[in-house]
Amino acid sequence: MDFISEKYIEEVIELFDYEPNYLQTLNEIQNLYPDLIYFIDQENHTLLTKEESTILEYLTIVIYQSVKIQLNKIPIIKANDIELNEEKNWDTFNTATSKSFSKILDTFFDGYKQEDLLALIEDSIQQDDENPISSVGREIIFVACKSIIDALDMRN
Repeated sequence: MDFISEKYIEEVIELFDYEPNYLQTLNEIQNLYPDLIYFIDQENHTLLTKEESTILEYLTIVIYQSVKIQLNKIPIIKANDIELNEEKNWDTFNTATSKSFSKILDTFFDGYKQEDLLALIEDSIQQDDENPISSVGREIIFVACKSIIDALDMRN
């Protein structure tokens, strides 16, 4: 898959400032890829708060739409690819020698083709007063989104 630049990501974020555009893309994903919706709603994500689930859904839709705009076609995504990548990403995450979240994330950035999409995820899961995201939530959202990007990258 071609590199998805910050330009396309920002274009999608602006597009979604108008809620009907966001809902239309969500509906498209629900119709074309119910497995993707199931993945972001799956059992282990019950550990996420409502706000964290909303962040995961939003990031998934931004990632999907950014790829769609870059490719100028509906991207291909397979549920099995997401699951395989999720396994690999959790292995990488859990075998990291550092205990620092940011240092663990650095290992995912090293040589990664879709760096701007990863940066979007990293920026979206930063803990601060306006974004009270849990440590567990950060990990789940990061690994889930990275797995989706990897699956899209494999097929497109």
